[in-house]
Amino acid sequence: MNFQKKIKLSVSIILVFSGFLINAFVGFEDSDQVIIVAHRGAMTEKPENTLIAFRHAITQGADIVEIDLWTSSDGYLFILHDPTLDRTTNGTGYATDYTIDELQNLDAGSWFGERWTGERIPSFKEVLQWATEEDVILLLDLKEQGHEFAERVSRDVKMYGIEENMIIGVRTPEQALEFKELLPNSSQLAFMRSPDLIEEYARADVEILRLWLRWLDEDPRLAERVRNTGKKLMINGTTGCLDETEKIMSFFPDWVLIDDVEQLKNSLDKIYNSY
Repeated sequence: MNFQKKIKLSVSIILVFSGFLINAFVGFEDSDQVIIVAHRGAMTEKPENTLIAFRHAITQGADIVEIDLWTSSDGYLFILHDPTLDRTTNGTGYATDYTIDELQNLDAGSWFGERWTGERIPSFKEVLQWATEEDVILLLDLKEQGHEFAERVSRDVKMYGIEENMIIGVRTPEQALEFKELLPNSSQLAFMRSPDLIEEYARADVEILRLWLRWLDEDPRLAERVRNTGKKLMINGTTGCLDETEKIMSFFPDWVLIDDVEQLKNSLDKIYNSY
C-alpha cells in the first residue's frame, strides 16, 4: 500500500461567516478519501499498543498504525504510551527503568479486560517484523530525544523494517533534520506542541503537519496556514462520532488520527451518503 496515494477531492461549497467555517459536502464517494491512522492501534476495542490492537486496526480498515517508542534500561526499543507502567500494565514506576525482559514479563492486557490477560508490551523489533510481513505502514511517535535514541530507531528500522513504510513522528524541527539523514526514505509527520511552529516544521521539509481539533476550534485559519506551506494536514480526533467527524471533515484533512477506526469509518460513510 502506498500511503501517499492521491487524495480524491470532491466538489464542496465553503462559506465563511464571521470567522466560522461552514461546509456543505457534495458528491463524496467513500471513506478512502482520507488516510486513517489508528491511534495506538484499535485502542477502543483491544488493549492499546499491543500487537493484537495493531492487527485489529488493520482489519478495521486503518491505513496506518501509530505506535509510541521508548528505550528500555538495557537499550531496547519498546512500545508504550505513558512514561509509567501503572495505567496499562500490572507494573509500577517508570517503564524506562526496566529491562526489555522485565517489561515483556508484565501483563499489558488485563487492565482492559480479563479476556486480554497475558497480552505483552511489544518490542519495536516484533512490531517491525509483523509490519514487514503484512506490509503495514507505521507512524512512529518518538517519546525520546537525542542522537543515541535516533540511531537506535534508525538501526531497528533498517534491520527489521521497511524504511519506506515508516512515517517518523518528530517532536522538534531539529529531530526532523536528524532523521532526514538517518532515514532519508521515510516520510515525516510533525507532532507540533504549538501551531506557531507550522512554518518552521515546513521549512524543515516535514511532509505532514498535525493539528489538534481544539486548535482549529480556536482558530479555523490554521488549516489554511498548513495548506499554504504545501504540506499535508492531519487532524487529531478522538471517538470518531458523527459530530466530531463532521467538524474534522469541514477542514478537508488529508489524514485523520483516531482512537476508534470503525466508528470513524461509519461516520464518514454517513457523511458521504448524505449528499
